[in-house]
Parts: sequence; structure tokens; C-alpha cells
Amino acid sequence: MLVTASAGRISAQPATTLNVVAAAAYSYEQRGDAVLVMQRGKIVFEEYQNGFSASQPHLLASGTKSFGGALLVAAQADGLIASVDERVSDTILEWRGDPLKKEVTLRQLLSLTSGLVSKSADGVPSYAAATQLPIGGAVGFAYGPAPFQVFGEVMRRKLQPSGQTVTQYLDRRVLQPIGLRVGAWTNAASGQPNLPSGASLTAREWIKYGQLLEQNGVWDNQAILRSDLVQTLFQGSKINPAYGLTFWLNAAGVGAGRNTDFSSGIAPAAPLDLVMAAGAGNQRLYIVPALDLVIVRFGRNAPYSDAEFMERLLNR
Repeated sequence: MLVTASAGRISAQPATTLNVVAAAAYSYEQRGDAVLVMQRGKIVFEEYQNGFSASQPHLLASGTKSFGGALLVAAQADGLIASVDERVSDTILEWRGDPLKKEVTLRQLLSLTSGLVSKSADGVPSYAAATQLPIGGAVGFAYGPAPFQVFGEVMRRKLQPSGQTVTQYLDRRVLQPIGLRVGAWTNAASGQPNLPSGASLTAREWIKYGQLLEQNGVWDNQAILRSDLVQTLFQGSKINPAYGLTFWLNAAGVGAGRNTDFSSGIAPAAPLDLVMAAGAGNQRLYIVPALDLVIVRFGRNAPYSDAEFMERLLNR
């Protein structure tokens, strides 16, 4: 094992083909803020770039969306949700009066294939406002915040009898058991966290969440999330094989527009089981079970290629 150190950097190059220094250099060149690499449960590389520091929580933007997946898995295990194919209208009863909305399932909602108008003029809508948005035209893949806020309202109503807020439930069931502290949530004062884009975490905190999922929901030999349900998050839809339930997949499909072109997958050089939580400004949580690998990358708006980053990392 090759170990090197420099200002702001801790690195250990395993005897695999990983080239963490080359990948971090690419991140730096593209206005990166941090690269943190964990393999086999150990941090093997950590670097903070362009004036960013280890103690700073970073806005995850849409990287936050994947916490909705953990909520879905936990709620199924706890009997709050029957299955991913449960209809939203079983909980949001007013949807039963709409012939299109009444048939929408949680799977369709969180795979972004429900046909719900995904964006509103006000940006991220409140939970209540999101439920008022209509089903649009032809059903397809529509990337945006509204479906996640509708899911937040589903969870709010399911938790109401217990007196828990969505934030409290997520903390108790998923985050606290792995020692994960969220730096900040937008809208959390009401107990309704901004599920599409509102979490800020340090790199070391976000990588804990990735490690939990890479380990199929197990942490310190305890099952925090049911492994079979975790795997449902990484199954794409026929409409978009590149997107599962709150996670991007390494399969050819439809991107989110602008800077995401996944017509050939996230990174063709990477193993097929690569999955990713991704946010604006090129925030990334990469999980690669085949390599027992979890990576956090923070950055700012700049040209950035997931394929290039992974090619450099894997020497391909």
C-alpha cells in the first residue's frame, strides 16, 4: 500500500487499481471542494480543495433526494407502508377524486414516472402545495422536486398518529443509529424537511450514509434497513432504466437535463452496480458494491464529468 500526505490531504493507495490522486486532481480542476474515498469500510483518501474544509457542511442540493429512499425502506419495514406499489391516494385521500392521481403508486412517484408536474413556479413547493399539482401530459420521466415533497406529505400523514415529524422519524430510524449528524435542513423547523434538496452535511457525515447502503442496510452488525428493500432502490424503470427510487443507476437512460447526459450510463468504465446520489454543483455520493467503495465529491458549478472522474479513479 502506498501512503502519501500533503497539505489538506490524507491518502492511501490500496493495492487495487484505484488512482485516487488522479481522480482528486480532476475534481480540483473542476472547482471541487472535497473528495473522500472509503474502501472496505476504511477511509483511504481525504482531500479538501479550493479553500473548503473538513468541518464545513456542504449543501447536497438534489443529493438530498436519496434520503427519501431510506424513508421509504424504513417505513415499509415498520409497517407504515405496505409496499412500493401502494397507491399515494391510500394516504392522500383527496387524490381519490382525480382519475389520474388516484392510480399513482409510491414506486411511480419516487422513480419520477408518475406524470405529476414535477416543478412549480415557486421552486420547491411545500408538502401541501406539491399535492395540489396536476398530472401533466404523457407519462414519462420528469425530474424535479414536487414528487419528493408529495412523498413527504405521505410520510407526514402516516406519522401523525405517533406524534413524530418526518425529520424526527428519519433521524430516529436511519441517521442516529449510524451516528450521522445533518448540518442543516431547509424547512426543518416545521418538521417537514426539504426532501428534494435541503440537506447540508460534511463529507464525513454523507459518506456514512453511503456506507450504510453499500453494506445493504447493516451497520455494526445491526440491520438498520432491510437489505431486500434497500435493493429495490437500485432497480430502474422501463421508462428510465438510469433512475431507480431516488438514485441514479449506471445504465443507459434519460438524464436530468442540462449537465446530465446518461445515454451511456453514469460512467461506462465503472462496474454496472455503481449507483449515485447527485446534486446541483456536482455534489456526488458514489456507491460501488463490486469494489466495496463509497466516494463523496463536493464541488461548485463547473463542467464536470462523472465518466471522467471514474475513468481516472479506475485507471481506465
